[in-house]
Amino acid sequence: PNFFRSMEKTGEGTVVAAASKSMHRAKSFQKKTRVERIYPSYEKMLDQEQLDAVYVATSHNFHYENTLHCLNRGLPVLVEKAFTRNAVEAEKLIALARRKNLFLMEAMWTRFNPAIVKLRELLHEGIIGDVKRLNAAFCVRMNPCSLKTAPWNRMYSPRLAGGALLDLGVYPITFARMVFGKAPVKICGSAEKAWTGVDKTSEYLFDYSGGKRAELISSFGQSRPRDAVITGTAGQIRVPVFMHPDHFIVTRTGHAEETIRIDPERLDNGSPGFQHEIREVHRCLRGKLLESPLMPLDETLEIMQTMDALRTQWGVKYPGE
Repeated sequence: PNFFRSMEKTGEGTVVAAASKSMHRAKSFQKKTRVERIYPSYEKMLDQEQLDAVYVATSHNFHYENTLHCLNRGLPVLVEKAFTRNAVEAEKLIALARRKNLFLMEAMWTRFNPAIVKLRELLHEGIIGDVKRLNAAFCVRMNPCSLKTAPWNRMYSPRLAGGALLDLGVYPITFARMVFGKAPVKICGSAEKAWTGVDKTSEYLFDYSGGKRAELISSFGQSRPRDAVITGTAGQIRVPVFMHPDHFIVTRTGHAEETIRIDPERLDNGSPGFQHEIREVHRCLRGKLLESPLMPLDETLEIMQTMDALRTQWGVKYPGE
């Protein structure tokens, strides 16, 4: 529903159809959004609709299959994060999109948040000198699930490619890639596993050339402030709720503390929404760009490779891989 409302807010497009393997969920979505047409399968929707682009927001295990169907029908695609289950799937989709000259982008909506865009500019300008360290956490305490509900709980279910890493950890990992502008040279991670075998709490320690380091954590078993702290040779930046901030605080040597506030455009329910991400897709399509310079496909692939390396260390493998 938030994506639908965000699309309406932009005034740049219309959600004309939606599909789900569950007609109960599809009808519920239709009731909430008033979308005109719903379908019991993604293939049927693609066969019967004349679409300009598709937004894939299924569980991680279906991203590859659903996006493949869209690309093979010549449709541009916006794919929810995490892009796929693993780097092999991501690489195949990227290669296909490039071969067919089709737009493809990971829906890392926070990358297009106005405060994050401004933060990126200031880091590039060297506002706190050479960035040396990043600490970031995305942790939220969720209710444990039972044996009966586990197969349908996307956080606990291995079948649905669940776990903290792909759902929550992708945020600080992507944020680190943005802050340092490159992949880590050393990746170390640890995971506390849920009884289903997926990571419930996972920590990531990334080392970069030049003595730079990122310390990151994600969890659906504990709660803590969802902040990021970037430390450089000439100061520090704290980003409260770094996934969708409306401000950040800059502390520099010899300067007074400064709060830089850039409010994102919000939906009527108070959510920051996906407007900025949607506008970027439309901008790219109008300009006949095949990928976004703010969230390029090579970066998406690199992030998937980083997460693969972590799961290999933990011995976490999803069914079908």
